[in-house]
Amino acid sequence: MRSPSVHPIRPRGRRLDNRRGIALGVALLFTVAIGALATSAIVLTSNASLMSKAVNQQRIMKYAADAALQMGKSHVNFDPAALPDSGDTVLVSNQPLHTADGTEIPNIRVTIWAGPTGSTTGQFGRFASVVAEAVDNRGSGAVRRLELVQESFAKFAYYTNEETSASSGSTIYFANGDELWGPVFSNDVIHIASSGATFHDDVSTSQTISGKGYGTYLKGYHEHASSIAFPSSSALSLLPAYANLAGYAFTSASSSGVSSVRTRIEFVATDIMGTGDSLAVQDGFFRVYKANSGNYQWLRGDWPGGSTQSDYVNCGDWHTIDGVSEFFPVAIHKTSWFKTLLQTDGGYNSTNATNEYNASVTTIMSHSGARCYLGGDPHLVAVARTTSITDPATGSNYTNSAVQKGGTDTTFTPVDRYGAWVKYSDAPVSAVATRRPQDAKYLFPIYRGYNTNVKGVITFDGDVGVSGTLQGRVTLYAQHGNIVILDDTRYAADPTLGRCADILGLLSDKDIMIADNAINTPQDVNTGYGTTWKSLDDTQDMNIHAVIMAMGHSFGAEDYDSGPSSALQCQGQYDGRGCLYVTGGIIQDNRGPVGLTSGQGFIKRYSYDRCAAVQPPPYFPTTGRFQDNRYFEIDPVGFNATALFQSITPGS
Repeated sequence: MRSPSVHPIRPRGRRLDNRRGIALGVALLFTVAIGALATSAIVLTSNASLMSKAVNQQRIMKYAADAALQMGKSHVNFDPAALPDSGDTVLVSNQPLHTADGTEIPNIRVTIWAGPTGSTTGQFGRFASVVAEAVDNRGSGAVRRLELVQESFAKFAYYTNEETSASSGSTIYFANGDELWGPVFSNDVIHIASSGATFHDDVSTSQTISGKGYGTYLKGYHEHASSIAFPSSSALSLLPAYANLAGYAFTSASSSGVSSVRTRIEFVATDIMGTGDSLAVQDGFFRVYKANSGNYQWLRGDWPGGSTQSDYVNCGDWHTIDGVSEFFPVAIHKTSWFKTLLQTDGGYNSTNATNEYNASVTTIMSHSGARCYLGGDPHLVAVARTTSITDPATGSNYTNSAVQKGGTDTTFTPVDRYGAWVKYSDAPVSAVATRRPQDAKYLFPIYRGYNTNVKGVITFDGDVGVSGTLQGRVTLYAQHGNIVILDDTRYAADPTLGRCADILGLLSDKDIMIADNAINTPQDVNTGYGTTWKSLDDTQDMNIHAVIMAMGHSFGAEDYDSGPSSALQCQGQYDGRGCLYVTGGIIQDNRGPVGLTSGQGFIKRYSYDRCAAVQPPPYFPTTGRFQDNRYFEIDPVGFNATALFQSITPGS
C-alpha cells in the first residue's frame, strides 16, 4: 500500500514591490507642509505687524489732528483777528507737532484752517469751524472738524461787571436768604451779608468772595477766575435794521426816564389754532401802546394816592352785569349811569346801588379782587372811551352804550382819551381776524408764517415798558433808552418743563427796572394812613421770564428803598413787595438793588433757564469765547478745505 503524497508546507511572506523612495517622499511631504505652515505663520505675523503699525500710525494721525483742532480753537479764542468775517483762513501750514516735553513728533505735519460756518447772522448764535489735517511722510492723512459756538451771555443766571451801585457807588450784598439757581459770575468782589444766601450752581469771580462763610455753595465756588469782558452797546448796532425788515422798529413816545415812560409793549399769547391752549407757533403776538403827552401815570398804572376818586382811573373793582363779571374803575363809581346800570342790569336794589355809588376809595379797593391795570388795557373801557372819540371800527364816535359799560378782555379800545394802540395791518390774517376780531389789526405776529421778514427782533428808540405772555423767540432792544417791567412777563410754555419753545431777551442801552406802580407794589388802600397794605395784581409776587441784559448800568427795582417793609411774605419771610421770581438770567454792568435787608422791595428768587444756554435769544451778545459744539470726521480722500467751508456755510 502506497503512502499518500506529502507536500511540503512553505512559509508565507509579504511581497516586496519596488518602493524604495516612499519613505523619503513622505518625509519631504511633511517637510514641505510644515514649511508652508511656518511660512504662512511668518506671513500672517508680518501682516498683523504691518496692520498693527498702520492702525497705530492712523491712530497717531487722528490724535495729531485732534491736537491740531485744539490748537486752532486756542488761536480763535485768544486772537480776535484769527477768524475771518467770511470764508476760511489758514492758521497753521504744514507744521510739526510737539509732545508735552517739547519733543517733535517725527514724520507728521499738520495744517489748520478756521472760518465762520453755519448760521452767520447771529440770530441763532455765532458759529465757527476749525478744520485740521495731519499728514505723514508717506502721504497718508487724517482730517477732523470741530464746530464751535460762541458762548452767549445768556448762559449765566447772574453776571455783573461791578458789584457796586452805579447811582450811589455803594456795595450791594446777597442777603435775606437769597437763592440763586444757575451759574453766577462777577468781575468784582462778591459780597454776602450775615443773613446769608444760597447758590445752587457754580459761583465764580475774577476777584474774591467777601463774607464767604455766610454763603451756601451747593456746587462750590471759584475765586480769581479769568475775567469776562462786558460788551459795549455797539455790539447791538445791527438790531434796529433786523427789526425794521419786519416793520418792528418803533420810536418811543419819550426817552425821559423810567418814571415817565409813555410807550409799552404787551406780549399776547392767544389760541389762534383752536388747540385749547396758546402753545402753537401761530399763537404768538405783541401789541404796542403809546400814551399822549403827560399821561405816563396812566400808562404805568401808578397809584395816585389821596382820596379824589376821579384820579383813580387804573384801579377799581368787579360787578356782575347780566351774568358777566365786569371791571369798573373807581373814577366812574360816582357817575349816575353806573348807579343806574347796577340797578337795571346788576341786580342791585336802590339802597345797595346808592351805597356803591357813594363808596369811598378805601371801600372800593378793599373789595375782594380789586386791582389795577396798565393804561390801554381793555378792562378800562369805562374811563378810556368818550363820545367825542371816533371808533375806528365804525368811523363814528362812540355811543353812550359803548362808553357806559364795564370792562372785559374783549372791550378793546384802539384809540382812547389818553393814547392809542399802534396798528399792524388793515388786512390781518383771516385766522387771527376770526379768533380776535376786536384787536386783530393791532396784533403784530411773531410767527414767520404770518410775516416772512420776522427776525425775532423788536426795537424801540427810547424808553419802553413791557408785560404780557410771550409765545415765541424774541429779543427786545431799547436803543438809547430804558426797559421798564410794568407787570409780570411770562412764557406761554412753563420754562420749568424744558420745552425750550419760548425765550425773551431784554436788552437796554441804559437800565432795566421793575416799575414801582400800583401793580407791582402793594398800596395803602386806606388812602395814606399806612395801615391797609394790599396787593392789587392778580398775583402778589413778581414773575419775570427773560434773559435780562442792562448794557448801560443795571437791573433793579424802582424806589427799592421805599414803600412797605412787611406788607407781603416771600416763602414765609415778610418783606415789602413779595418774591421776585426771575427765570432766565440777569446780566448787568453795575449791580442794581431790588430791596433792602430792612424789608423794603423784593426778596430774590432767581432761577436758571437752561434753554437760554443752548438756544439763546436771537442775536444775543456773546462773551467772545468759543466752546465745542459738534465734532466731525472728514474723509481725507479728495479733501479740499475751501470746498468744505463753502459746503457748510449757507449762501456761500
